[in-house]
Amino acid sequence: MSVMTMKKILPVFFTLVLVFAAHTHATSESVPSNIWEFTTDYYDVIGEPGLSASLVGDNEYNAGDKATLFIQLMNDGLVFGFRTENTPSNADETIDAQTELDKEYDVTTALNIRGTLENVHGAPVKVLSGVLQGGSLREGEVSTPMEFDIEIFNNALSGTYQFALNLTYQYQYDVKVDGYPDQEYDYWYVTRNQTLPVTIIVKPRASFSIENVTAHSRPGDQTVLSITYKNVGDETAQDAVGRISVVDPFSTTDDQAYIGTLAPGDSFQAKYRIKVDGNALPKTYGINTEVKYRDERGDIQISDVMKAPVPVYEDIPFSEKMGNNVYLVVIVIVGVLGLYYYKRRSRTK
Repeated sequence: MSVMTMKKILPVFFTLVLVFAAHTHATSESVPSNIWEFTTDYYDVIGEPGLSASLVGDNEYNAGDKATLFIQLMNDGLVFGFRTENTPSNADETIDAQTELDKEYDVTTALNIRGTLENVHGAPVKVLSGVLQGGSLREGEVSTPMEFDIEIFNNALSGTYQFALNLTYQYQYDVKVDGYPDQEYDYWYVTRNQTLPVTIIVKPRASFSIENVTAHSRPGDQTVLSITYKNVGDETAQDAVGRISVVDPFSTTDDQAYIGTLAPGDSFQAKYRIKVDGNALPKTYGINTEVKYRDERGDIQISDVMKAPVPVYEDIPFSEKMGNNVYLVVIVIVGVLGLYYYKRRSRTK
């Protein structure tokens, strides 16, 4: 390729690069690169952004909930003052200095905010969301809420739990202006990290476990199923009712049992009448059960479904059912036959 050809191509190439760069800068949400070419700096405005966070809506949840935390940011940035670095020497520099001073007050604007919610204190909660964008906020502005998804463990105890909202953003630390009437600007941005507390409350609740199950059941039997429930939660359950849900080989017309009031740590034995199908295989079956109750606010709650193990034993052979009574039966039969023959012989004499 000749030198003349290269001279024609290079300007076109650089023009395309500049156009691409300008388009990229216009569409990007990132902070421009720091440029510090001018020597004259007229003012320094001293200040910075200051972000605060608050939850939008209720911050109380139940154990086992999946929820979205709507966290709203507000920029409470402050300007503490300014100092003069250089005094303008002519009218043009005076205009540049005034333009610079106006732009210096953007020191309180937070740019390109990003946030993560971290469980730093070991709360019984799983944070499901990663890094979220928070946009940019001028002083006094409020953001669109950042939406963090969480899952509270089923066994979470009631109480207050705190998370760390880690924020990263940039702000304009300094600016220089030169060249009136064709002014050019130099910007200098710095990155700041800020950690804010976010608090949620896990509400008290009753929670139940099965302590004991008793059922002497065989194929074809009607029997009593006894289930002992214990309140292992941290709230009193009022007007509690135990319920069972049976499937083959069981049936029942008595699937509810009144329990009453169960304070934390209290137990109660509920009894249900069940029938076992005559063709039931001997093994242990699971019967689903739950407790319906009123919480301390008077709201109706239903516990998690628990499974009660109910064994069905082998049917007892007739001879085993009779046991030692077989001999008594034989004696009775022999006695009856003997009496019959005695009376018959007496009639023939």
